[in-house]
Parts: sequence; C-alpha cells; structure tokens
Amino acid sequence: MMRILSATIERAHYARDFGQVEATVALLVKDSARPVPYVRRIFTTEPARGGAPLRERLIDSAKTLFLARYEPQVERAA
Repeated sequence: MMRILSATIERAHYARDFGQVEATVALLVKDSARPVPYVRRIFTTEPARGGAPLRERLIDSAKTLFLARYEPQVERAA
C-alpha cells in the first residue's frame, strides 16, 4: 500500500504564453515495500485561474499524476 504523507510546492513559474502555472511538487511517500519514506518530485501544470485555490490544484494534480502511474494495469479484451 502506498500513502502520500505530505506535499510541498518547491518551484512555481507562471507561463504567460499559456496562462498556466508550472510547478515542481515534492511528495513524501510511504510505500509498504520500503522501510523509510522517500521524496518523489512531480512536474505539473494548472491554469492560472480556476475555482479552487491554485496551491490546492497544483498539489492535487501532482498526487493524481503520481498515483496514476501505480494503479494496476487492466487488460482489455480484444
């Protein structure tokens, strides 16, 4: 089982040409296969304007990208 213990925005940059904020988010992850937590850095982007606060959207996006990589692969019938 994998858990995200904390998340911190390390760097953020406003990409004016695209109207988005690009950020590197550091996730502190605890995996049952490893004895100690480790840091995983995820690069993500979010629109500069939106409903929820920008900080929350960036962290949620990084968590989603990280966890999507570890979800079990489902085989599709042909």
